[in-house]
Amino acid sequence: MKSLSTHHLNTNYQKQLRMKKVAEDYRPNEIVFTAESTRVPAVLGQFETEEDARIFMSTNLLAMGSKLTTTRYMDDFELEQIRDEYSEELEDVLPRYKSDHMKKLEDLERAKQVEKEAKEMVNASLNKIQQLAAEATERITEIDLDPSVTWEVPYDGKRYYYTLIDAELKLAKVREIPQFEIEDLLTSCDKNAIFFDRLKKAANE
Repeated sequence: MKSLSTHHLNTNYQKQLRMKKVAEDYRPNEIVFTAESTRVPAVLGQFETEEDARIFMSTNLLAMGSKLTTTRYMDDFELEQIRDEYSEELEDVLPRYKSDHMKKLEDLERAKQVEKEAKEMVNASLNKIQQLAAEATERITEIDLDPSVTWEVPYDGKRYYYTLIDAELKLAKVREIPQFEIEDLLTSCDKNAIFFDRLKKAANE
């Protein structure tokens, strides 16, 4: 099945050939030029032969033969041909072109959406690559600890988190204690301070 564009081009080409054939073969009964002048007459006379016209021009005027393309008025038949083509273009061809245009716009919108989704996937992949590269550089990743063997120890303005892992109580994280919470934790901090001070003295002995 031919596309609309190809069909339309072929149809137009055929019409142009027909119109050209009409233009070549058809001649109105009366030729009426569009040229007008108030200085010279529109008609110099009637002549039975071309030779009679040549003799008249050479006898009465200084005139030279000339190759010329000019304009004339179309007659009723030619106007009807133009109107028929105009009507077909308006009522048949143009609606099909508009319909085809709307389909192309819909296809374009779908393509834009697909392109947008594909771009989002590309950006997501790039972000993931950056994150993985950063993790590989830092050699750091997250681990969820068992809350049953993980303790929070407030001491010296910070929270120290210890967890039992691989049969050892290891320091897992350190967080600053907000100022508004420090007073509420003074008692616990004092008890913990005594414990850590005792560990320091034992280590120094």
